[in-house]
Amino acid sequence: MDLAVSCALLLCHGIVPEGSLDDTLLWAELGLDGTLRPVAGTLAVADCARKAGCTTIVVAKENSGEANLIPGLDVLAVSGLPELVSHLRGERPIKRGVSPSVELVPETGVHSDMADVRGLSVARLALEVMVAGGHNLLFHGPPGVGKTMLARRACGLFPTLDREAALEITKIHDVARRRMCGRLLQNAPLRSPHHTVSAAGLLGGGSPPRPGEVSLAHRGLLFLDELPEFPRACIEGLREPLEDGEVSIVRAGYACRFPARFQLMAAMNPCPCGYLGHPERACICSLSSIQRYQKKVSGPFMDRMDLVVPVTPVDPKTLGGQQQGESSAVIRARIVRARDRQERRLVGTPWRTNAEISAGNEAMQRLCPLTEKAAKMLESLTRSRALSPRAQHRLRRVALTLKDLREVGDVNSRVEARFVAEAAHLRRLPDVGVG
Repeated sequence: MDLAVSCALLLCHGIVPEGSLDDTLLWAELGLDGTLRPVAGTLAVADCARKAGCTTIVVAKENSGEANLIPGLDVLAVSGLPELVSHLRGERPIKRGVSPSVELVPETGVHSDMADVRGLSVARLALEVMVAGGHNLLFHGPPGVGKTMLARRACGLFPTLDREAALEITKIHDVARRRMCGRLLQNAPLRSPHHTVSAAGLLGGGSPPRPGEVSLAHRGLLFLDELPEFPRACIEGLREPLEDGEVSIVRAGYACRFPARFQLMAAMNPCPCGYLGHPERACICSLSSIQRYQKKVSGPFMDRMDLVVPVTPVDPKTLGGQQQGESSAVIRARIVRARDRQERRLVGTPWRTNAEISAGNEAMQRLCPLTEKAAKMLESLTRSRALSPRAQHRLRRVALTLKDLREVGDVNSRVEARFVAEAAHLRRLPDVGVG
């Protein structure tokens, strides 16, 4: 607030004319020599200034690119206090910045292509459903079968960010002091923290409080490899943001909320040695060690995973074959069409994807109606698998996403039983046993 306090004193002493700072927000660090220094968070502050009714913002020249990304706001890029005083007195007016026309073009060559993936048809489908409907996905299977490889290709399937989403995530990264440049982030973010991350590093916190990995993955993907190796506080701490799309940080001196509307993708081995259920290698773990390992991921957390898919080793003939799978561009085009159907269905609601639809009975019946046969199948699955109400609703939303990907019927038509069955096939929890 150095600059604002200084200008208030100048105004009180009549050095700058009365009214010259009306509807103006001043945001910069003021050096002892009168120079203005850049500060982090300029994009978020400029957006708040616009929403508060300010028409002008004064920033250091290094921050002008960020401030200019906010439309409808005059930006004064100033190098020092004497220059600002001369402008306010009308002696040497500063040329006002113009909001640039930002085109959000996806970067090319950043992500590996899905065409490189051989086999793994069920896992590929699960990845497509996850991105299309905004769902959460857990892969479980032996080491080296392709779980991490699929995760690295996931962000290449996300549609291009619209300006609103790009502005949201750029503000978060700006506040987190990760970047200071005059352009919006173009692609959905991918965050992949190591399992040694602290709860504050994953969820946010510190002094002063800063966004964690879940907020840096907002509108993108958070990938947790070797899920059971993460501290229990981290895994259980994810339950709130997975449900509410935000993180609440409460400490003795402050309380704050960070946005965290991310998609979670996780991978885990079925047991400590990793080879439970492997077709060729025997598991050497005892039943108690397998149960202890799998219990590191609690039932309430697993209940929040829409898709739980086993990944098994690919046949060597398939792996060495010449035939490629579908490319990322082809899959992304399908996902874009499915997202378009969701956008038309969810118009007038606060939700963007099927996964965000409220579990309330009215919203579910209106936006995700089932045919009579599909309703009976869901009821049967609930009994046979002892599904919680939360798991039922998640399975139902996955079925709706499968319908969107197949482009079956009108966007508001009922979900058929075959999609409920396919959604159930994409949610298979790890088995406990001895190899």
